[in-house]
Amino acid sequence: MKKVLISFVLLIILTAGHDVSANNDCTSYRGTSKIWWDGAELTKGQIGKLSIQKDTSLFKLEGEKKVHSRTLKAGEQYRIYSFKPGLLSVGGGYFVARDAKVTYQTPSKAKLAGADCVHNRFENHGPQIHNTIAMTGATGYAPDGTPLMYVLLQGEPAKLVVMNLKTNAVWDEHFLTADTSAWGLTVDQDQKAWIGGTPSGNLYQYNPAQKSLKKIGKANPGGTSIHDLEIADGVVYGSTSPDGSLFKYTAADGFKHLGQVQTGKSLARSLAWNEAADTLFTGVGAKADLIAWNMKTGKRTSILPEKYKTETSVYDLDEEEGYLFARMETSKKILVFDSESYQFIKELPAGSRGVSPSGDKKALYYTHNYKLQKYDLSSGKTTAISGTLKGTEAVSLDLVNFSTDGKDQRVVGLLGNSGTFFTYHPNWTSPKVEKLNLPMQPIPIYNIGSGIDGKILSNGFVSGKTTEYNPQENVTEEKIKIGQAESMAVLKGTLYMGIYPGALLYKYNGENADHYVKPTPLSSIGNGQDRIVAMTAISSLDTILMGTSPKNGEIGGSISSYHIPSNKLSVRRNVIPGHSVVSITSHGNYAYAGTSIFSNNTSQSSVSAQFFRFPVSNVQGQIEKISLPLVNPRMIHSLTTASNGVIWGLSDGNLFSYNPQNKQTKTLNIVSATSGRFKNGNVVVGSDGMIYGNVEKVIFRVNPSTMEKTIYKGPPASNLIVAPDGKMYFSSGAELWSIR
Repeated sequence: MKKVLISFVLLIILTAGHDVSANNDCTSYRGTSKIWWDGAELTKGQIGKLSIQKDTSLFKLEGEKKVHSRTLKAGEQYRIYSFKPGLLSVGGGYFVARDAKVTYQTPSKAKLAGADCVHNRFENHGPQIHNTIAMTGATGYAPDGTPLMYVLLQGEPAKLVVMNLKTNAVWDEHFLTADTSAWGLTVDQDQKAWIGGTPSGNLYQYNPAQKSLKKIGKANPGGTSIHDLEIADGVVYGSTSPDGSLFKYTAADGFKHLGQVQTGKSLARSLAWNEAADTLFTGVGAKADLIAWNMKTGKRTSILPEKYKTETSVYDLDEEEGYLFARMETSKKILVFDSESYQFIKELPAGSRGVSPSGDKKALYYTHNYKLQKYDLSSGKTTAISGTLKGTEAVSLDLVNFSTDGKDQRVVGLLGNSGTFFTYHPNWTSPKVEKLNLPMQPIPIYNIGSGIDGKILSNGFVSGKTTEYNPQENVTEEKIKIGQAESMAVLKGTLYMGIYPGALLYKYNGENADHYVKPTPLSSIGNGQDRIVAMTAISSLDTILMGTSPKNGEIGGSISSYHIPSNKLSVRRNVIPGHSVVSITSHGNYAYAGTSIFSNNTSQSSVSAQFFRFPVSNVQGQIEKISLPLVNPRMIHSLTTASNGVIWGLSDGNLFSYNPQNKQTKTLNIVSATSGRFKNGNVVVGSDGMIYGNVEKVIFRVNPSTMEKTIYKGPPASNLIVAPDGKMYFSSGAELWSIR
């Protein structure tokens, strides 16, 4: 327990002039970090203060019995946090009798309301999106031979769910506490499952004998995603991005970084092992290549025919019976190679992510056109199995024994990302398709925006589910099923969304109140672009302006405009050569934009991000670069315009302003360093005229006149926006929050 002596020295009362209305509007307290009452701070949870008039006992309660602790002396003062009949609590379980020996005082309602604003600055509106998104699957067996399917669910956090394939019931489940997704999954000969997490880059091991999940640790210092895992001679190999590297792990030696697979390739996507050739095959991107890496000699050989190197990546690899099967991205093809001679044999039209093992060493299975296909290894012929997979393709394929005598061996595959799976026995006429009884998960919010009628939209990572939060009713409803929304803007009552992949522009007017309304597609940016990262609405011109980043394998983003009445799209590619355009705003006759040096450009380390403007009515017009007092900025990841026409932006953790009238700039460091390549921070102008933002999960407030900075302590924050009613919202993992 801490004693608080109340000083009678005159203090500047920071709360002078504040007025909290009946609905407890906290706007005027956003720049206040402490509330002062009678010369001392009004702390969190404090409801009053105690002045000792005569020496009195401080005690704890044991049932009805008062156990004396010490004597409080006349003249001392203490904070009060709660009370009971005849008793006052000074915290820590200690009490004082409320009698003539003490004086109890309470602050005014305005002071208490102000303290509530300061100490409870953020309001949690809870998870907004729930879904079952199965990223990948693999099969194994419990110690008693029960067939199991391991399914990795996206969520906040991600989850490993182990399903009993005989009963379609959850057998076990564990959170991947450091990750929101996971791509890499394989099962070793001891039936232990190995998992690669995203975005932590952690390796996990699951032991079905103990029903335990162990986090092994971060695999590669420069990797955030483990895309594939392969077990070879007791060694775990993994492929990562964005460093395009491989690692290996053993319990005895730990992790060893093997380096980048191919110079300039940031994505090491897939792995397969051929024991006879001591070769680890690695599929990379972007653009695609297939590397045969001899683990004994260290020699690396590119074996992908030239005509396939324009593909994005080699998405999946499987080695079976001396053949290597390489699933290409983005075309629906599987390439077949001799895995010892590396000779290319043929291509197969295929929709599945890979192929199954070959149980009889004669044939294996894959899927295409929503049908199961049987591939004969000796003849190279494919036979379609009757029946349909109900509009989905396999993302995992295995052979599973449903009986301990091995007589009931079936092909099992996870279909798509919705948790559907199939089983097929060679004696059946068609596969059996079922839904796994997987639990729903809170899904990480990828982006938020101001929707129609003052509602707040939350768009889910990968899933594309979009919900509307109604602040008046405190209710969230799922409204749209669409892709991942990189950007949003409202123009004259219509919501516009930039959807990934494909850099697609959609509109949604909200007139139909039914769930699952599909927005209207307007256009694709094309020109090698994949993400509409930035968007702003120009009401006077009925135009949406956009900044984009390219697909893997392409270099250089664009600025684009879409004129709504004429449905005319204008695209200007590589406006800043080799840069992506990741932020955009406007004022008067100009649009202002910022770039990121990350645009699949191998020379990105030698260039700086650019701040520029162009005529708001013509993306093909003259570009004017604007110099900023920043040292080698990597990205200008957010821009906004204040009411006085000053442009505010974020660049690598630095806040800056640019005044178009006098061309003067200001800068202020918010955080020392930033990570990522875009979508790492937002800057907005609050209803009180102050500048707010989030960067590296931190929320800040800056007075534009004095450049005085306040850092808020609160949940990790992303996607800060200002709603039409002036309230500010942000996302934290799967949850939507607001600043009071």
